[in-house]
Amino acid sequence: MNRKIIHILAASLLIAAADTAVFAQEYIAPQVVVSKEKVRSGGKVYYSHVVQERQTLYSISKAYGVTIEEIYESNPALNLPTEGLKKNQILMIPVKENVQQEAMPAEASTVQVQQPAPQPAAADQEDYFIHRVKWFEDLDAIAKKYGVSKESIININGMTSDKVKRKQELKIPRHPEEWEGRSVAVREPEVTEPVEAEVSDTLGDNEDREEGGLLDDLFVREGKHDVNVSILLPFSSPRKGDKVSFMDFYCGSLLAARTMGSHGTNIDIRAYDVSQGTVPDLSGSDFSIGPVSRADIMKTAYHNRGAAWIVSPLDMQVEPLADSLSNLIQAPTPTSVQIKDMVEWIREDLRSGDKVIVVSPSGQTSSYTDTVLKELEKAGIPYSSSTPGSASSHMNSAGTNRIILACDYTDRSTVFLIEAVRNLYMLSSRRPNIVLYSTSKIRTYDQIDVEQLHKLNLHACVTYFVDYNSKDVKDFLLQYRALFMAEPSRSAYSGYDLMRYFSTLSYKYGKKWPKALDRVDFTGLQSDFKLERTASGSFINTAVRRVVYNPDYSVSLVR
Repeated sequence: MNRKIIHILAASLLIAAADTAVFAQEYIAPQVVVSKEKVRSGGKVYYSHVVQERQTLYSISKAYGVTIEEIYESNPALNLPTEGLKKNQILMIPVKENVQQEAMPAEASTVQVQQPAPQPAAADQEDYFIHRVKWFEDLDAIAKKYGVSKESIININGMTSDKVKRKQELKIPRHPEEWEGRSVAVREPEVTEPVEAEVSDTLGDNEDREEGGLLDDLFVREGKHDVNVSILLPFSSPRKGDKVSFMDFYCGSLLAARTMGSHGTNIDIRAYDVSQGTVPDLSGSDFSIGPVSRADIMKTAYHNRGAAWIVSPLDMQVEPLADSLSNLIQAPTPTSVQIKDMVEWIREDLRSGDKVIVVSPSGQTSSYTDTVLKELEKAGIPYSSSTPGSASSHMNSAGTNRIILACDYTDRSTVFLIEAVRNLYMLSSRRPNIVLYSTSKIRTYDQIDVEQLHKLNLHACVTYFVDYNSKDVKDFLLQYRALFMAEPSRSAYSGYDLMRYFSTLSYKYGKKWPKALDRVDFTGLQSDFKLERTASGSFINTAVRRVVYNPDYSVSLVR
């Protein structure tokens, strides 16, 4: 018996060896196909390249027109000089100007470098994306929305004036500077009537629907569609400290599906543990909730090539990917949006005699601080800059002193935050007219005494907040406790809200549900959804909840 097994193994090895020999004779070096996926990191733009079998650093560098050293420098965490390449590894390749990247054989030794070509009279499809004009928009608003000049939009579209029409499809240049000061062939603006039913431009929230009075086919033909969802979470990853509980998130999602099922919605859920780098096939799914990490999202997007929308559920750091991936939905509200709403809240509250003071660490700058100052200047709000120790010298005795703590909210900021809040708390006994403004991150620091935040009347713009006085929240609590014999964490609320929102859209509008993403808002148990489309076609959530820490130690949801 053993001899028979040995003979079989030997024969198998011979066959394999023969196959290897034939393969060696017919071997053709694999091509390195330049990725179309781009990401921004540290102010620079990179290609996101997934390493394929038998590719080398040399062949990859030649295809992208960069040096091997530049690939090393762009990927320090991968230790490429010592560990080399691995299949399915994601490389960040710096985008080089004036280099024609194309698919090249692995053994190729040259790369074509072209001089800038004369400006063409027409744009290639990759040079622009399409914006369909809404009924309330003019060219000034459209240019401001995308941060490009009117001139560039006029030129790339060959327009004779700055007049636009509802539902007109406009090309928005990805590189507007190339279309400024250019003479182009003039054509009449085209208004493309949609072949498929689409969401009416008058639809936003319920009030817009009533006032507009126009419901297009998508909403008129609301139906009942089966919903197919994939959930991609690192279930077996070790939980550290107070990090997210992915099982709680999953339980919240299941409860949402159960609730919708009781009302007639047929939801099919496929859950995957992506802890070990699994990349499931999303074809057949209407959307996926997850993955969580930036690397896993990039890998999933690359391998599925737009087969389904990917909802980024928990990590605000994933937001930059929305600039490069065309099928990403960033569910947590970005910090930059929270800052913008915080400044708007100050502007609404500001009265004559009030003082706005920005308190930041001495000698330190951060992107958070820069964004705060930029938004204050944009809103035309005068302010004073201070450190924690000198804040009192900038305050008014009359009027309200509105304080913003501006730092990067990382571990290195902990000491600053504790000191700043304590100093303001001590000042509040002499100056009761202090109001502290912040974004959601300040609420996560256990080292800060919550009593001090109440004394300072904290006004926080947050992406997560549960109002336990809400009837819907009370119903959720009873059902969750009964089903899972546990108290729901923040993750459970997140899973519930995400499943309810996106499954409801899919249930109502079928395969056309993405058309409703920036038209239909949603109020959840813990967070809200008001999605806006990015230049790449992805969506980010811009909904912010405003909460106030009252002197009686209650916390109020004011919006």
